[in-house]
Amino acid sequence: MKKKFIENMTILENEIKNKDFRKNALSRFTVMWTLITRYPLPQKWWPKEIIPGYKAMPYAPAVGAIMGIITALVTLFAILIGIPKLPASWIGIAFYTLSGWAIHLDGWGDLWDGMGSGKSGEELREIIKDSRLGSFGAIGLLLAFGLWTSLVSTMETAKILPALMTSASVARFSMCVSAFNGTYPWEKGLAKGWVEDIKEYDLFYSFVIALLIMPFAPFRWLISIIISTLVARKIAKYMNNRLGGVNGDVLGATEVLCEIITLAVFSI
Repeated sequence: MKKKFIENMTILENEIKNKDFRKNALSRFTVMWTLITRYPLPQKWWPKEIIPGYKAMPYAPAVGAIMGIITALVTLFAILIGIPKLPASWIGIAFYTLSGWAIHLDGWGDLWDGMGSGKSGEELREIIKDSRLGSFGAIGLLLAFGLWTSLVSTMETAKILPALMTSASVARFSMCVSAFNGTYPWEKGLAKGWVEDIKEYDLFYSFVIALLIMPFAPFRWLISIIISTLVARKIAKYMNNRLGGVNGDVLGATEVLCEIITLAVFSI
């Protein structure tokens, strides 16, 4: 473990020292930001060459943290003008969903439909790939919205900002964990390169980025990232057996579950 840490730190140090580090970091961040949010970024930030998905994925925790901060500010503003916490939380989640969380909720709903069918292997794949939302998917979405708003609305107001920032960041780190521990179940697909090509260093890089928000809630961040990492690994291994691997829907479902878990940690 110590040897691997030193090796990864050495690679990171060399990467940071590279004169093009800032430019490359911005390009990778832009790709990840554009994929999982609906906030526009300046056209000049876009990389001239295509960046592989696994290179952009480590920046998911940074994107998540920013999305969490913006969502928290919207929620807190609603509370500030006199709206009770519960409806203010619904305003927050509506904004969050429309801003980009919907892409993860799509995977969450698809996986609920698939797992609710009791199928596995090829039959499970067909259900998950079906774009229509079934009864189990609808139940899953109701639970996601209900738990998110309930947990946020019962928190102390001072906890909302660090909670939403941490949960959105840690949950997106969990996607990297799931991708790293998974295999892609199909010959081709949008998430194929993200899952198959992610390496140990990419996961380490993602962890370092997620670590940057730790000072805002050290103890709860630590508990959240430990639980989320274990959950993401468990999901990946289970889906490797049940589905044949980890696809984009599994990554999305992992993010939603770990976000709710982190909010629960903050609500205690």
